[in-house]
Amino acid sequence: MAETQTETPVEQTVPGRTRWGVFTAILAVPTLVVAGLIALLVAWLFTDDSVDTGVRKVSCAEAFAYGGAKPPTGARDLTCVLEAAQDPRYEARFRLRRAEVSAWVAASYPEGPGLRTVQCGGDGIDACMNQGPVAGQSASVQLEITYDSPNWSVVQFVAFTP
Repeated sequence: MAETQTETPVEQTVPGRTRWGVFTAILAVPTLVVAGLIALLVAWLFTDDSVDTGVRKVSCAEAFAYGGAKPPTGARDLTCVLEAAQDPRYEARFRLRRAEVSAWVAASYPEGPGLRTVQCGGDGIDACMNQGPVAGQSASVQLEITYDSPNWSVVQFVAFTP
């Protein structure tokens, strides 16, 4: 018998698609998601998300006048703000020589209770005063004095409508 040889036909290779396109598409989706999250994080970090607290700087003459006083002469580091809520609340903070604090308080509030050294409410407060509204004034005043050094005091002045 004659043997017939079976030949395997040679496959022709035709350039075509590979699986790299599918692989790239699968990797592209998580990469884009991560890149989008990073872009959102960067945008969140660099945007101004401050909230208006209603606190603004004002002239100290205005703040003290609301409480029926004048700014002390010789005051240092004087800063004044207004908390504009339903009722205005003025705050002033300054440094004044210890020897001049009592004289300024007495000149500003001659009919007031004067400074006291007991029942001042907070730790580290060396003297305080609470002045309710009196004739000609629309605001109550609170003073807290802290001795900063042997010569200087830090004074917190608050004038508000009760």
